Amino acid sequence: MNRILKVLTGIAVSAGMLFAANAANAEELKTVKIGITPYFDYMPWVLAKDMGLDQQLGLNFELVTVATTPQGVAAMRQGSVDVVSSCHVCDFPLYKSVPSLRSWLITDQFKGFIIIGRTGTETYESVVAGSDPQLAKEKILKGFSGKTFALMPASFRPLLSSALSQVGMKYEDVKILEFGDDAAAALAFQRGEGDYYMGSLTQEIKLLARPDKYVNVGGQEILGPAGLWYSTMVSSQEWLNANEDTVLKMSAIWSRLARYMNEKYDETAPKLIAVNNERAAASFTPEDFKIMFGLLTFPTLDVAGKTVFNPESDLYWKRSVSFYEQKNASDLPAGVKADDKALEEVYFQKLKANAKLVEWINAPL
Repeated sequence: MNRILKVLTGIAVSAGMLFAANAANAEELKTVKIGITPYFDYMPWVLAKDMGLDQQLGLNFELVTVATTPQGVAAMRQGSVDVVSSCHVCDFPLYKSVPSLRSWLITDQFKGFIIIGRTGTETYESVVAGSDPQLAKEKILKGFSGKTFALMPASFRPLLSSALSQVGMKYEDVKILEFGDDAAAALAFQRGEGDYYMGSLTQEIKLLARPDKYVNVGGQEILGPAGLWYSTMVSSQEWLNANEDTVLKMSAIWSRLARYMNEKYDETAPKLIAVNNERAAASFTPEDFKIMFGLLTFPTLDVAGKTVFNPESDLYWKRSVSFYEQKNASDLPAGVKADDKALEEVYFQKLKANAKLVEWINAPL
């Protein structure tokens, strides 16, 4: 564990540039109160605190656990926290009561929307290796015709329907074993019922921990925009206006964290496992965690520019927001456009334009 706390030894020094905050006294640091829901997507904030990345940029993170995003936003309105973990769709029903709510940082791509099959089933990964991605997707989707899915219709019918529609198929073109409980659907699948399973991250991890029996048939690659989901951080527009420098520093910290998690997985994973198990009352093993980490993508600054914020990419964030905006139109106030409330790309461009912060992000780990 000590390796985690010592992994960052200093701040890059370049001609004429040194972040004085590295030696700042506690009373000189700007406190930011961050409300975190108990999901792994947001646990890296705890890692940032333990590593002292906040203090290196003159900040002091106070981390507050909140049960849900609405609870966190309520605390934000009361002044108990400044920033809250969320997701684009999580915000839709909150815009009516909190019109000043804005999302400003994409933390990661949640890739837990997947279809699980039995070992020996054709997967997107195996097909795309020798094929065009579009043709590979079509082959997998058309192969679902007449097959049986074990799932909760209330949660996964829209997702499966949208995926099938990409190749002119309908929900009725597959057979459904309906369950009102996700664990029951997974258990039935384990007992041999159905050809495919769709469900929660918890059940997916349990199944994928048995590669001798189960495989990931495909996620966003075959599901399309319906399978594209981003986790975020939100604040009020007023707080963002008054704290732009802080917002950019927090964005820089997250980008540097992404490098640690991607480039030094073996060093950061033990701490993240401990934090996640403590805050989420979970019991993930290193093996479980590795599977879970594979279902989340924490893009670095460079990767985010090529994917998340690239309009030509299938992973462009507005593809997700536009899809879910159409499906959840009733949750939005009249005349409100969801992407008008989402400022992630605005702040991403501002961060890229800040040479000092970019140099800090890219300094040797």
